[in-house]
Amino acid sequence: MAIKHPSLAPAERELTIHQRNLVDTNFEEGQYEAAIFVLDEITSRKCKPFPAHIRQLIYIALYPPLSIEDQLEEEAMKLEPGSPSKVLSRRHKSSLAPTPKAVASAQNLLKKLSRTNKPESLACAVPSYPDDPSLGLNNRTEEEDSYIAKQALRLQNARCCWEILKEGFIQRSGSDMMSSPRKPTSRRSTRGHYDGDDGWEDEDNDTPVPVGDHAWSVLDWLLALFEKDEAAVERAGQVRYSPLLLSQIPPSRAHNTPRWDVEMPLDVAFHALLQDGEAQRSLGVRLISLLINLTSTTLLDLNMFLNAVSTRVSSSSVDTLSYLFSSLPPTQTIAHFKVMLCRHALGGSHTMGGKPKPQARARAQPRRRTRTTTDAAVDASAGASTSADADAGANGALGASNQPSTPNTQDTGADGASSVARKYPAISTSDVLELFSRASKSDAASVALTLSLKAELLISYALVQQNLGPNDRDGAWQDMLHDGTLRRAVEDVFDLGRVSRSTDAQTRELIRTKKDALFLAMSMW
Repeated sequence: MAIKHPSLAPAERELTIHQRNLVDTNFEEGQYEAAIFVLDEITSRKCKPFPAHIRQLIYIALYPPLSIEDQLEEEAMKLEPGSPSKVLSRRHKSSLAPTPKAVASAQNLLKKLSRTNKPESLACAVPSYPDDPSLGLNNRTEEEDSYIAKQALRLQNARCCWEILKEGFIQRSGSDMMSSPRKPTSRRSTRGHYDGDDGWEDEDNDTPVPVGDHAWSVLDWLLALFEKDEAAVERAGQVRYSPLLLSQIPPSRAHNTPRWDVEMPLDVAFHALLQDGEAQRSLGVRLISLLINLTSTTLLDLNMFLNAVSTRVSSSSVDTLSYLFSSLPPTQTIAHFKVMLCRHALGGSHTMGGKPKPQARARAQPRRRTRTTTDAAVDASAGASTSADADAGANGALGASNQPSTPNTQDTGADGASSVARKYPAISTSDVLELFSRASKSDAASVALTLSLKAELLISYALVQQNLGPNDRDGAWQDMLHDGTLRRAVEDVFDLGRVSRSTDAQTRELIRTKKDALFLAMSMW
């Protein structure tokens, strides 16, 4: 049974033929600012833009400015001998390139449309994966007359929205874009990826980063669509998640199994976290928050997602980790996930018996498809059996109240659709205390990261307990708070006398700060 994309807003009507032609005429004549102005005037909450127009807006919004090297090259080309026809052709292409003012106008209009129109009405122009991986490729081509419309059609060659954000996806001049992602022909288009052991493989300047310097605005716009989408799903009575974001993760080949390949969105998120600017770093937090909300459904493989995030967290700096944990929204879903993530990264298992954490098993790479429109319906039963197996074997309790329904039991939401809510694996207070008190590695880098994870484990577990009703909280947790057991555990784990010999002054200050913060938080639990 499929969930229809929920929406409480009135239906949006299509543009009339006259309105569409008015915008097309300005685009065809290279009057991009005029076209964007007209499009802004005729669209509203009751009227949605034409998909081809959205695609052209995205293309213009991604168009890079003229660099110093490009300026020098253009000046040199003017001095090169050539036939009059070549010179005219070169000048014509240059005149059709979007100006910086047009780029800014496109970015602003995209943001405005994200506030006034339904996310699914805008996401129809964004490349995404089909729900069914067995479906054939959609090879439908569109006839376009204008230069900018033809250039924008190349967005359809991308498999998902993460590819259009990559550095070098759109370039200036006649070869605006690198080769199709499906058939890479150069080192530049094949080497940009994240390695869990070595971090970003960017040893040369040819490696494209996950988000180009001029793609941050489009990433912000995409996240706004996903956030508005998940809010609409929640208002319709479902657990909070974005079907549009789910369509940006390739489906599994096996029928009715959860999606699991989240490498590309995690590349984008952690690349954003490594930036200096707060605006860019916050985009990484927002994307990770959206992905975590997907884990509250049976549509995403929780164990594979935990493995992927844990690998990156374990290789991140303490500063990056602290920023991420402190910036994530303090919701029950995210608190649950942070408890599981800290347990996983610290080496905990489902039984908490001291065994090393299980390694991620290799899986067949999912076949990726292209589609030109976003299907708002998602399979409500996808992954129910697999998720139920993943959740089995968890001992103890985080509390029964406020927990999603079990994956193999479909509840009915406010709109009558079946629920895809997941019941998270449970962890008992005794398990948390055992993992918190477990001996850590002795080198300075490991000590700082491990103690940061342990501090977050306690803080997130406390938040989970606080969000439960008084009768649903784990009695052992309350006993530990009142009899001093938890305080003694914190004193022991963060004892500077035990760790100072293997740490530097900066790490010792971090340990002292974490310890004081925990004691302050415990006074309010």
